[in-house]
Amino acid sequence: MKEIVDFLIRVNNLKEMPRTGWVLMDVKRPETVAEHVFGVAILSWLLGEKKRLSVEKLIKTSLAHEFCEVYAGDITPVLYYPRLPKNKTKRKKVLMKWARLLEKEKEKIGKKKFKIEKKSLFKLIEPLTIELKKEILYFWLGYKRGLIREGKFVRQINRIETLLQSIAFFGTKDANIRTNWWEWTEEIVEDPLLLDFLKIVQKKFYEKKLIRLKEEKELESILNFFWKVQELKSMPRRIWVLMKLKKPETVAGHLFSVALISWILAKKNLDREKILKMALCHEMPSVYTGDLITPFRIRNKKGEIFQKWPRLPQAEKVKIFFEDFKKEKRAFEKLTLKLKPNLKKEMISLWEEYKRNLTPEARFVNQANVLAVLLQALQYKSKDKNLPIEWMWEWAFEKCDDPTILEFLSQIQKKFL
Repeated sequence: MKEIVDFLIRVNNLKEMPRTGWVLMDVKRPETVAEHVFGVAILSWLLGEKKRLSVEKLIKTSLAHEFCEVYAGDITPVLYYPRLPKNKTKRKKVLMKWARLLEKEKEKIGKKKFKIEKKSLFKLIEPLTIELKKEILYFWLGYKRGLIREGKFVRQINRIETLLQSIAFFGTKDANIRTNWWEWTEEIVEDPLLLDFLKIVQKKFYEKKLIRLKEEKELESILNFFWKVQELKSMPRRIWVLMKLKKPETVAGHLFSVALISWILAKKNLDREKILKMALCHEMPSVYTGDLITPFRIRNKKGEIFQKWPRLPQAEKVKIFFEDFKKEKRAFEKLTLKLKPNLKKEMISLWEEYKRNLTPEARFVNQANVLAVLLQALQYKSKDKNLPIEWMWEWAFEKCDDPTILEFLSQIQKKFL
Protein backbone atom coordinates (compact mmCIF):
# COMPACT_ATOMS: atom_id res chain seq x y z
CA MET A 1 0.00 0.00 0.00
CA LYS A 2 2.90 2.39 0.64
CA GLU A 3 3.87 2.17 -3.05
CA ILE A 4 0.27 2.93 -4.12
CA VAL A 5 0.13 5.96 -1.81
CA ASP A 6 3.36 7.31 -3.31
CA PHE A 7 2.09 6.64 -6.84
CA LEU A 8 -1.21 8.47 -6.25
CA ILE A 9 0.56 11.43 -4.65
CA ARG A 10 2.85 11.80 -7.66
CA VAL A 11 0.01 11.51 -10.19
CA ASN A 12 -2.04 13.94 -8.09
CA ASN A 13 0.62 16.55 -8.89
CA LEU A 14 -0.71 16.67 -12.46
CA LYS A 15 -3.43 18.92 -11.00
CA GLU A 16 -0.78 21.59 -10.56
CA MET A 17 1.03 21.08 -13.87
CA PRO A 18 -0.19 23.58 -16.50
CA ARG A 19 -0.20 22.37 -20.09
CA THR A 20 2.87 23.74 -21.83
CA GLY A 21 1.16 24.89 -25.02
CA TRP A 22 -1.23 27.19 -23.19
CA VAL A 23 1.58 28.58 -21.02
CA LEU A 24 3.69 29.38 -24.09
CA MET A 25 0.67 31.04 -25.71
CA ASP A 26 0.33 33.24 -22.65
CA VAL A 27 -3.11 31.99 -21.57
CA LYS A 28 -3.93 33.70 -18.24
CA ARG A 29 -5.33 30.63 -16.55
CA PRO A 30 -4.03 27.59 -18.51
CA GLU A 31 -5.71 24.28 -17.83
CA THR A 32 -3.69 21.67 -15.97
CA VAL A 33 -2.82 18.23 -17.28
CA ALA A 34 -5.33 16.66 -14.86
CA GLU A 35 -8.13 18.96 -16.06
CA HIS A 36 -7.33 18.02 -19.65
CA VAL A 37 -7.45 14.33 -18.72
CA PHE A 38 -10.87 14.90 -17.12
CA GLY A 39 -12.12 16.42 -20.38
CA VAL A 40 -10.73 13.56 -22.47
CA ALA A 41 -12.35 11.00 -20.15
CA ILE A 42 -15.79 12.64 -20.35
CA LEU A 43 -15.73 13.05 -24.14
CA SER A 44 -14.41 9.49 -24.59
CA TRP A 45 -17.26 8.14 -22.46
CA LEU A 46 -20.01 10.09 -24.26
CA LEU A 47 -18.83 9.35 -27.79
CA GLY A 48 -17.36 5.91 -27.08
CA GLU A 49 -20.71 4.50 -25.97
CA LYS A 50 -22.09 5.33 -29.41
CA LYS A 51 -19.31 3.16 -30.87
CA ARG A 52 -20.14 0.38 -28.36
CA LEU A 53 -16.61 0.48 -26.99
CA SER A 54 -15.79 -0.51 -23.41
CA VAL A 55 -16.32 2.65 -21.34
CA GLU A 56 -14.20 1.18 -18.54
CA LYS A 57 -11.28 0.83 -20.96
CA LEU A 58 -11.91 4.29 -22.42
CA ILE A 59 -11.81 5.98 -19.01
CA LYS A 60 -8.76 4.04 -17.84
CA THR A 61 -6.96 4.86 -21.10
CA SER A 62 -7.87 8.53 -20.66
CA LEU A 63 -6.54 8.54 -17.10
CA ALA A 64 -3.35 6.67 -18.00
CA HIS A 65 -2.38 8.50 -21.18
CA GLU A 66 -0.67 11.38 -19.33
CA PHE A 67 0.88 9.40 -16.44
CA CYS A 68 4.21 9.75 -18.24
CA GLU A 69 4.12 13.51 -17.70
CA VAL A 70 4.62 13.11 -13.94
CA TYR A 71 8.37 13.02 -14.55
CA ALA A 72 8.69 13.97 -18.24
CA GLY A 73 6.51 17.08 -18.00
CA ASP A 74 4.21 18.29 -20.79
CA ILE A 75 6.87 18.50 -23.52
CA THR A 76 5.09 18.33 -26.89
CA PRO A 77 5.22 21.98 -28.08
CA VAL A 78 8.89 22.29 -27.14
CA LEU A 79 9.78 19.34 -29.37
CA TYR A 80 7.84 20.57 -32.39
CA TYR A 81 8.95 24.19 -31.98
CA PRO A 82 12.54 23.88 -30.72
CA ARG A 83 13.53 27.50 -31.47
CA LEU A 84 10.75 29.57 -29.99
CA PRO A 85 11.37 33.33 -29.62
CA LYS A 86 11.69 34.60 -26.04
CA ASN A 87 9.47 37.58 -26.83
CA LYS A 88 5.87 36.64 -25.92
CA THR A 89 4.25 38.35 -28.89
CA LYS A 90 6.63 36.83 -31.44
CA ARG A 91 6.42 33.42 -29.76
CA LYS A 92 2.63 33.46 -29.89
CA LYS A 93 2.71 34.23 -33.62
CA VAL A 94 4.97 31.23 -34.22
CA LEU A 95 2.73 28.95 -32.17
CA MET A 96 -0.36 30.10 -34.08
CA LYS A 97 0.90 28.13 -37.07
CA TRP A 98 1.07 24.35 -37.07
CA ALA A 99 4.67 23.20 -37.41
CA ARG A 100 5.16 22.03 -40.99
CA LEU A 101 7.76 19.31 -40.81
CA LEU A 102 8.95 16.62 -43.19
CA GLU A 103 7.55 13.16 -42.44
CA LYS A 104 11.01 11.89 -41.47
CA GLU A 105 11.46 14.77 -39.04
CA LYS A 106 8.05 14.19 -37.46
CA GLU A 107 8.85 10.49 -37.12
CA LYS A 108 12.17 11.35 -35.45
CA ILE A 109 10.46 13.70 -32.98
CA GLY A 110 7.79 11.08 -32.30
CA LYS A 111 10.41 8.47 -31.43
CA LYS A 112 12.26 10.90 -29.17
CA LYS A 113 9.05 11.86 -27.37
CA PHE A 114 8.04 8.21 -26.91
CA LYS A 115 11.45 7.33 -25.48
CA ILE A 116 11.33 10.17 -22.93
CA GLU A 117 7.75 9.39 -21.91
CA LYS A 118 8.31 5.64 -21.67
CA LYS A 119 11.28 6.18 -19.37
CA SER A 120 9.17 8.49 -17.20
CA LEU A 121 6.27 6.03 -17.03
CA PHE A 122 8.53 3.12 -16.07
CA LYS A 123 10.05 5.22 -13.30
CA LEU A 124 6.56 6.05 -12.01
CA ILE A 125 5.14 2.51 -11.99
CA GLU A 126 8.31 0.57 -11.11
CA PRO A 127 7.44 0.17 -7.36
CA LEU A 128 3.89 -1.07 -8.05
CA THR A 129 2.74 -4.70 -8.10
CA ILE A 130 3.28 -6.62 -11.33
CA GLU A 131 -0.48 -6.83 -11.90
CA LEU A 132 -1.00 -3.06 -11.58
CA LYS A 133 2.10 -2.29 -13.67
CA LYS A 134 0.82 -4.52 -16.46
CA GLU A 135 -2.61 -2.90 -16.39
CA ILE A 136 -1.28 0.66 -16.54
CA LEU A 137 1.21 -0.23 -19.27
CA TYR A 138 -1.56 -1.97 -21.24
CA PHE A 139 -3.68 1.17 -21.35
CA TRP A 140 -0.76 3.56 -21.87
CA LEU A 141 0.67 1.57 -24.80
CA GLY A 142 -2.87 1.01 -26.07
CA TYR A 143 -3.07 4.80 -26.39
CA LYS A 144 0.47 5.55 -27.58
CA ARG A 145 0.67 2.74 -30.12
CA GLY A 146 -3.01 2.30 -30.89
CA LEU A 147 -2.81 -1.34 -29.82
CA ILE A 148 -6.44 -1.49 -28.65
CA ARG A 149 -9.61 0.00 -30.19
CA GLU A 150 -10.21 2.14 -27.13
CA GLY A 151 -6.63 3.45 -27.29
CA LYS A 152 -6.98 4.54 -30.92
CA PHE A 153 -10.29 6.20 -30.08
CA VAL A 154 -8.96 8.12 -27.06
CA ARG A 155 -5.93 9.24 -29.09
CA GLN A 156 -8.30 10.95 -31.53
CA ILE A 157 -10.49 12.32 -28.72
CA ASN A 158 -7.36 13.86 -27.17
CA ARG A 159 -6.90 16.02 -30.27
CA ILE A 160 -10.59 16.97 -30.41
CA GLU A 161 -10.65 17.91 -26.73
CA THR A 162 -7.61 20.14 -27.23
CA LEU A 163 -9.25 21.75 -30.26
CA LEU A 164 -12.34 22.56 -28.17
CA GLN A 165 -10.14 23.96 -25.41
CA SER A 166 -8.42 26.22 -27.95
CA ILE A 167 -11.85 27.54 -28.99
CA ALA A 168 -12.69 28.17 -25.33
CA PHE A 169 -9.43 30.10 -24.83
CA PHE A 170 -9.11 32.01 -28.12
CA GLY A 171 -12.53 31.99 -29.77
CA THR A 172 -13.00 31.46 -33.51
CA LYS A 173 -12.27 34.82 -35.12
CA ASP A 174 -8.51 34.49 -35.57
CA ALA A 175 -7.89 32.57 -38.82
CA ASN A 176 -4.37 31.54 -37.77
CA ILE A 177 -5.60 29.89 -34.57
CA ARG A 178 -8.43 28.19 -36.42
CA THR A 179 -6.12 26.77 -39.09
CA ASN A 180 -3.48 25.65 -36.59
CA TRP A 181 -5.70 23.63 -34.28
CA TRP A 182 -7.86 22.18 -37.06
CA GLU A 183 -4.81 21.00 -39.02
CA TRP A 184 -3.38 19.38 -35.89
CA THR A 185 -6.72 17.65 -35.19
CA GLU A 186 -7.50 16.51 -38.73
CA GLU A 187 -4.01 15.04 -39.02
CA ILE A 188 -5.03 12.14 -36.80
CA VAL A 189 -8.86 11.91 -36.66
CA GLU A 190 -10.18 9.20 -38.97
CA ASP A 191 -13.04 7.53 -37.10
CA PRO A 192 -16.32 8.19 -39.00
CA LEU A 193 -18.24 9.13 -35.84
CA LEU A 194 -15.53 11.56 -34.75
CA LEU A 195 -15.36 13.09 -38.22
CA ASP A 196 -19.12 13.66 -37.98
CA PHE A 197 -18.60 15.20 -34.54
CA LEU A 198 -16.01 17.59 -35.98
CA LYS A 199 -18.58 18.65 -38.61
CA ILE A 200 -20.94 19.57 -35.75
CA VAL A 201 -18.13 21.58 -34.11
CA GLN A 202 -17.57 23.34 -37.45
CA LYS A 203 -21.26 24.14 -37.91
CA LYS A 204 -21.81 25.31 -34.34
CA PHE A 205 -18.78 27.51 -33.80
CA TYR A 206 -17.77 28.67 -37.28
CA GLU A 207 -20.73 28.48 -39.60
CA LYS A 208 -23.49 29.17 -37.04
CA LYS A 209 -25.77 26.81 -38.97
CA LEU A 210 -28.93 25.19 -37.66
CA ILE A 211 -28.55 21.48 -37.09
CA ARG A 212 -31.59 19.59 -38.30
CA LEU A 213 -30.88 15.86 -38.77
CA LYS A 214 -31.63 13.54 -35.84
CA GLU A 215 -28.12 12.03 -35.77
CA GLU A 216 -26.57 15.50 -35.91
CA LYS A 217 -28.80 16.72 -33.07
CA GLU A 218 -27.61 13.85 -30.88
CA LEU A 219 -23.97 14.79 -31.52
CA GLU A 220 -24.79 18.44 -30.95
CA SER A 221 -26.34 17.58 -27.56
CA ILE A 222 -23.09 15.81 -26.58
CA LEU A 223 -21.06 18.82 -27.72
CA ASN A 224 -23.27 21.25 -25.77
CA PHE A 225 -23.14 19.06 -22.65
CA PHE A 226 -19.36 18.79 -22.84
CA TRP A 227 -18.96 22.51 -23.54
CA LYS A 228 -20.84 23.28 -20.32
CA VAL A 229 -19.05 20.62 -18.24
CA GLN A 230 -15.72 22.12 -19.33
CA GLU A 231 -16.49 25.02 -16.97
CA LEU A 232 -15.55 22.71 -14.08
CA LYS A 233 -11.92 23.09 -15.23
CA SER A 234 -11.90 26.69 -14.03
CA MET A 235 -14.19 26.31 -10.98
CA PRO A 236 -12.08 26.26 -7.80
CA ARG A 237 -13.14 23.92 -5.00
CA ARG A 238 -14.91 26.06 -2.43
CA ILE A 239 -13.37 24.39 0.59
CA TRP A 240 -9.87 25.48 -0.50
CA VAL A 241 -11.08 28.97 -1.40
CA LEU A 242 -12.50 29.35 2.12
CA MET A 243 -9.13 28.24 3.46
CA LYS A 244 -7.61 31.04 1.36
CA LEU A 245 -5.29 28.78 -0.62
CA LYS A 246 -3.63 30.22 -3.71
CA LYS A 247 -4.40 28.43 -6.98
CA PRO A 248 -6.69 25.81 -5.39
CA GLU A 249 -7.61 22.64 -7.24
CA THR A 250 -10.68 22.84 -9.45
CA VAL A 251 -13.77 20.65 -9.44
CA ALA A 252 -12.48 18.96 -12.61
CA GLY A 253 -9.13 18.31 -10.93
CA HIS A 254 -10.91 16.78 -7.94
CA LEU A 255 -13.01 14.52 -10.19
CA PHE A 256 -9.80 13.37 -11.87
CA SER A 257 -8.45 12.38 -8.43
CA VAL A 258 -11.60 10.52 -7.40
CA ALA A 259 -11.64 8.58 -10.69
CA LEU A 260 -7.94 7.76 -10.34
CA ILE A 261 -8.31 6.51 -6.74
CA SER A 262 -11.41 4.55 -7.73
CA TRP A 263 -9.50 2.77 -10.50
CA ILE A 264 -6.43 1.92 -8.43
CA LEU A 265 -8.18 0.82 -5.21
CA ALA A 266 -11.47 -0.75 -6.34
CA LYS A 267 -11.74 -4.52 -5.81
CA LYS A 268 -12.74 -6.84 -8.64
CA ASN A 269 -16.05 -7.78 -7.01
CA LEU A 270 -17.35 -4.24 -7.69
CA ASP A 271 -18.73 -2.96 -11.00
CA ARG A 272 -15.65 -1.00 -12.06
CA GLU A 273 -17.20 0.70 -15.05
CA LYS A 274 -20.04 2.01 -12.91
CA ILE A 275 -17.54 3.22 -10.29
CA LEU A 276 -15.48 5.14 -12.85
CA LYS A 277 -18.56 6.77 -14.39
CA MET A 278 -19.89 7.68 -10.96
CA ALA A 279 -16.54 9.15 -9.95
CA LEU A 280 -16.49 11.40 -13.03
CA CYS A 281 -20.07 12.68 -12.82
CA HIS A 282 -20.81 12.92 -9.09
CA GLU A 283 -20.10 16.67 -8.93
CA MET A 284 -21.28 17.72 -12.37
CA PRO A 285 -24.30 19.64 -10.95
CA SER A 286 -21.71 22.16 -9.71
CA VAL A 287 -21.82 23.64 -13.22
CA TYR A 288 -25.06 25.38 -12.16
CA THR A 289 -25.06 25.19 -8.34
CA GLY A 290 -21.45 26.14 -7.74
CA ASP A 291 -19.27 23.90 -5.59
CA LEU A 292 -21.29 23.00 -2.50
CA ILE A 293 -19.46 21.68 0.54
CA THR A 294 -22.21 19.60 2.16
CA PRO A 295 -22.46 19.14 5.12
CA PHE A 296 -19.95 21.90 5.86
CA ARG A 297 -21.44 25.29 6.64
CA ILE A 298 -19.75 28.43 7.87
CA ARG A 299 -21.42 29.16 11.20
CA ASN A 300 -20.64 31.80 13.81
CA LYS A 301 -17.10 33.14 13.32
CA LYS A 302 -15.65 33.09 9.82
CA GLY A 303 -13.63 29.95 9.25
CA GLU A 304 -14.50 28.42 12.62
CA ILE A 305 -15.84 25.26 11.03
CA PHE A 306 -12.38 24.37 9.76
CA GLN A 307 -10.93 24.12 13.26
CA LYS A 308 -12.88 21.00 14.15
CA TRP A 309 -15.30 18.50 12.65
CA PRO A 310 -18.81 20.01 12.95
CA ARG A 311 -21.14 17.99 15.17
CA LEU A 312 -24.56 18.82 13.78
CA PRO A 313 -27.86 17.44 15.12
CA GLN A 314 -29.23 14.63 12.94
CA ALA A 315 -32.29 16.67 11.98
CA GLU A 316 -30.07 19.49 10.71
CA LYS A 317 -27.86 17.10 8.72
CA VAL A 318 -30.95 15.58 7.08
CA LYS A 319 -32.29 19.04 6.28
CA ILE A 320 -29.00 20.13 4.70
CA PHE A 321 -28.79 16.90 2.68
CA PHE A 322 -32.25 17.24 1.16
CA GLU A 323 -31.84 20.95 0.45
CA ASP A 324 -28.67 20.26 -1.50
CA PHE A 325 -30.05 17.09 -3.08
CA LYS A 326 -33.04 18.93 -4.56
CA LYS A 327 -30.90 21.82 -5.75
CA GLU A 328 -28.30 19.53 -7.37
CA LYS A 329 -30.87 17.24 -8.97
CA ARG A 330 -32.58 20.18 -10.67
CA ALA A 331 -29.16 21.35 -11.87
CA PHE A 332 -28.21 17.92 -13.23
CA GLU A 333 -31.57 17.53 -14.98
CA LYS A 334 -30.97 20.90 -16.63
CA LEU A 335 -27.43 19.93 -17.63
CA THR A 336 -28.48 16.60 -19.17
CA LEU A 337 -31.81 17.81 -20.59
CA LYS A 338 -30.97 17.36 -24.27
CA LEU A 339 -28.86 14.24 -24.05
CA LYS A 340 -30.23 11.00 -25.48
CA PRO A 341 -32.86 9.67 -22.97
CA ASN A 342 -30.92 6.51 -22.02
CA LEU A 343 -27.69 8.47 -21.43
CA LYS A 344 -29.51 11.14 -19.42
CA LYS A 345 -31.23 8.47 -17.33
CA GLU A 346 -27.92 6.67 -16.70
CA MET A 347 -26.09 9.81 -15.57
CA ILE A 348 -28.84 10.97 -13.22
CA SER A 349 -29.19 7.44 -11.85
CA LEU A 350 -25.43 7.25 -11.16
CA TRP A 351 -25.52 10.62 -9.44
CA GLU A 352 -28.54 9.68 -7.28
CA GLU A 353 -26.93 6.36 -6.37
CA TYR A 354 -23.83 8.22 -5.22
CA LYS A 355 -25.77 10.79 -3.21
CA ARG A 356 -27.95 8.19 -1.46
CA ASN A 357 -24.92 5.99 -0.77
CA LEU A 358 -26.92 2.75 -0.78
CA THR A 359 -25.02 0.41 -3.14
CA PRO A 360 -21.52 -1.09 -2.74
CA GLU A 361 -20.29 0.99 -5.69
CA ALA A 362 -21.76 4.22 -4.29
CA ARG A 363 -20.28 3.56 -0.86
CA PHE A 364 -16.88 2.95 -2.43
CA VAL A 365 -16.92 6.14 -4.54
CA ASN A 366 -18.08 8.18 -1.53
CA GLN A 367 -15.08 6.89 0.38
CA ALA A 368 -12.76 7.45 -2.59
CA ASN A 369 -14.05 11.04 -2.57
CA VAL A 370 -13.06 11.36 1.11
CA LEU A 371 -9.58 10.05 0.29
CA ALA A 372 -9.21 12.53 -2.58
CA VAL A 373 -10.08 15.46 -0.29
CA LEU A 374 -7.84 14.29 2.55
CA LEU A 375 -4.90 13.51 0.28
CA GLN A 376 -5.15 16.94 -1.34
CA ALA A 377 -5.38 18.57 2.10
CA LEU A 378 -2.26 16.75 3.27
CA GLN A 379 -0.35 17.86 0.19
CA TYR A 380 -1.39 21.46 0.86
CA LYS A 381 -0.47 21.02 4.54
CA SER A 382 3.04 19.91 3.56
CA LYS A 383 3.50 23.39 2.04
CA ASP A 384 1.68 25.33 4.77
CA LYS A 385 2.11 23.88 8.26
CA ASN A 386 -0.56 26.24 9.66
CA LEU A 387 -3.36 24.91 7.45
CA PRO A 388 -6.12 23.72 9.84
CA ILE A 389 -6.98 20.28 8.48
CA GLU A 390 -6.74 18.12 11.62
CA TRP A 391 -10.52 17.70 11.75
CA MET A 392 -10.40 15.91 8.39
CA TRP A 393 -8.87 12.83 9.98
CA GLU A 394 -11.90 12.45 12.24
CA TRP A 395 -14.21 13.01 9.26
CA ALA A 396 -12.32 10.46 7.14
CA PHE A 397 -12.34 7.66 9.72
CA GLU A 398 -16.04 8.26 10.41
CA LYS A 399 -16.95 8.07 6.73
CA CYS A 400 -14.77 5.13 5.68
CA ASP A 401 -15.19 1.43 6.42
CA ASP A 402 -13.91 -0.26 3.25
CA PRO A 403 -10.87 -2.41 4.28
CA THR A 404 -8.71 -1.23 1.37
CA ILE A 405 -9.50 2.41 1.99
CA LEU A 406 -8.88 2.03 5.73
CA GLU A 407 -5.50 0.51 4.90
CA PHE A 408 -4.80 3.50 2.65
CA LEU A 409 -5.79 5.90 5.45
CA SER A 410 -3.49 4.10 7.85
CA GLN A 411 -0.62 4.37 5.38
CA ILE A 412 -1.04 8.11 4.79
CA GLN A 413 -1.14 8.60 8.55
CA LYS A 414 2.30 7.04 8.73
CA LYS A 415 3.54 9.16 5.85
CA PHE A 416 2.22 12.56 6.91
CA LEU A 417 1.89 12.44 10.71
